[in-house]
Amino acid sequence: MVRWQPDSPACAECGFDWAISRDDAAGLIAQIPDAATAALARIQEPMQRTGERWSASMYVWHLVDVLRIGAERLLTLAHEPGRGITCWDENALAEVRRYAQLSPSVGLIVLRPAARDWAEAASKAPAGDIVRHPQFGDLGALEIIRRNAHEVHHHLMDINRYRDR
Repeated sequence: MVRWQPDSPACAECGFDWAISRDDAAGLIAQIPDAATAALARIQEPMQRTGERWSASMYVWHLVDVLRIGAERLLTLAHEPGRGITCWDENALAEVRRYAQLSPSVGLIVLRPAARDWAEAASKAPAGDIVRHPQFGDLGALEIIRRNAHEVHHHLMDINRYRDR
């Protein structure tokens, strides 16, 4: 099973409702900079890995990339849908960008413009056009927006797991 492919009405791990409206999904993403800032503030060592795949800080940087890539996909949908969109490997990107070494404070700073840029791209994404994804097939704006909203919702849950330790 592909983790980010909706296969049931709600995500079994985080409870994300795949029937969420476009506006509610966009609202979820608009809240992520403040929510991530609050979550990280409750973690003593946000760069520390404790048996988890990534540290809380690494998840913040992943949120930045999710929103940047999501904005690019939405802009492709709006401007060149025939070009299609590509897959990306989150672990390879984390390694190349060296998430483990990046500042959590800076991650929170750049998360804000990433969320704003994503919101602008989402607001301009046409409802009727589709773009081809090599793994998931045809995607419209609503599917891309929902997938991005699920990722930020899910990874905020991942970050919050660190505060519970």
